[in-house]
Amino acid sequence: MNALDTAQIKQTAWEKLGGKWAPAGFVCLIYILATIIIDVPSHFFEENSAGQDAWEIVEFIFNFILDMGLVAYFYDVVLGRELFYKRLFVGFTSGIEFALRLFFTQFFTFFFIVLWSFLLIVPGIMRAYSYGVALYVLLDNPKYSPFEALKKSKEMMFGHRLELFVLELRFIPWLLLGFITLGIGFIWIIPYFMTAYSEFYLQLKEKQA
Repeated sequence: MNALDTAQIKQTAWEKLGGKWAPAGFVCLIYILATIIIDVPSHFFEENSAGQDAWEIVEFIFNFILDMGLVAYFYDVVLGRELFYKRLFVGFTSGIEFALRLFFTQFFTFFFIVLWSFLLIVPGIMRAYSYGVALYVLLDNPKYSPFEALKKSKEMMFGHRLELFVLELRFIPWLLLGFITLGIGFIWIIPYFMTAYSEFYLQLKEKQA
């Protein structure tokens, strides 16, 4: 099984972002602002109240569905498609059935990772990487059930989990830069990371086609 070249993937992501940094950064800014805005109502409830707990569930669901927007937008970047800001909200605009599949794919990913982590930390981490491309699978196959998306992700990632881990390690200096700039740098670091992640999935899919 040929390994994916994570250094080349990172370089390709940089090249594909050429001329698209401004809109990509703006999309990430919208994403960050959306997560902040959805959190605001929780501060109007009494601490540990039923209302606060209920709103946290709403926020939890909203953020799970919103995550697909980043996946969709930066997948479009690596595919060379025309870019639209509305892609950030694809999870909310593609119908209730898709939104539910998306939410439960995220939910079961989270659930299984936590479950395996209770057994041992390492199996939990391995499971996280096994499900690392589940949202991309669902984006390519919107009719898949959550379990089909997770199963396909697990099959695709078999033998490639370490490569995804290495790719993430390559972004540690960039993450440090983000913290040094008091978070401002993340407006450009997130696009770079998401494009590299999307390129990883694209090359993984093409390798197994």
